[in-house]
Amino acid sequence: MGTSFVVSAYLQVVRGYNAIQTGVIFTAATVGILVSSLAAERLAKRRPQRTLIAGGFVVTIIGVGVLLALVKGSPSAWAFAPGLLLIGLGLGVMLTPSVNVVQSAFPEAQQGEISGLSRSISNLGSTLGTAVAGTIMVAGLTADPKQAYGVAMIVLAVVGLVGLGAAVAAPPACGTARHQPGVGTRGELSRRPPLAGRSVGTKTTAP
Repeated sequence: MGTSFVVSAYLQVVRGYNAIQTGVIFTAATVGILVSSLAAERLAKRRPQRTLIAGGFVVTIIGVGVLLALVKGSPSAWAFAPGLLLIGLGLGVMLTPSVNVVQSAFPEAQQGEISGLSRSISNLGSTLGTAVAGTIMVAGLTADPKQAYGVAMIVLAVVGLVGLGAAVAAPPACGTARHQPGVGTRGELSRRPPLAGRSVGTKTTAP
């Protein structure tokens, strides 16, 4: 969210694009998210969740670097496409496994609460990233106001490195569901033999 805010503000304030033109440029990021999201299921079957999350951070950080390098040296709107595409791919790759890691760490009875809490924390992180980036852009930290956008992107890339470090430091078993003692999964329940002397689904029992 912070990256989207900085890039869209730069496009409209510095480059002078209108909202529609800015949205068209952001199509590259949307395509990246869609492509990686469609491949998420196959990736999850082949790679551990931690590896996908770390890989997503790496691709996103590379995308930020490519975006800064190409935009600085070219006035064309096409210069935004490669970086935004990589950022979209990285976000899409890490989105599904990050949700899976959180959801699978709790029993099924708590999935509703955990889903809401996880989404709230995600929104809080997006809001915080936008606030930090916006503060850097208006704080006058650079002699040229245009350079503040680049500084904001660099700070967001550093935050991405912190996230990458957290993903690498996560335990190898993250993303595997916890099993509560005495509580079986649906597959286990279906394989259990029926109780001796009891008719399932009725109130009568054999003497």
